[in-house]
Amino acid sequence: MEDNTYKLGDAIGAFLKGHHLEERFYEAILKSDWRKLMGDKVADKTNDLHLDKGCLILYLSSAPLRQQLRMKQRKMMEYLNQKIGRGQSPIRQVLIR
Repeated sequence: MEDNTYKLGDAIGAFLKGHHLEERFYEAILKSDWRKLMGDKVADKTNDLHLDKGCLILYLSSAPLRQQLRMKQRKMMEYLNQKIGRGQSPIRQVLIR
């Protein structure tokens, strides 16, 4: 007899993937947890963010902060993937505007 039990996280992941909602899910996590993930300094200067085809697009109101984050793009991408990715890498590129 076949066992058809799934872990809740696996079932939700399969649902999101099957309905092409994974990217919106990760974007929602980023938006809701941005202050916790990146701290007050970055959150206060972030006007908006979007995740589009694996590209995290950040809109910042501070030119000096834009420059600082551009120098740390790869490290930031790896950190965010580790925190939200659940073993995956939803962010493959970061654009800072």
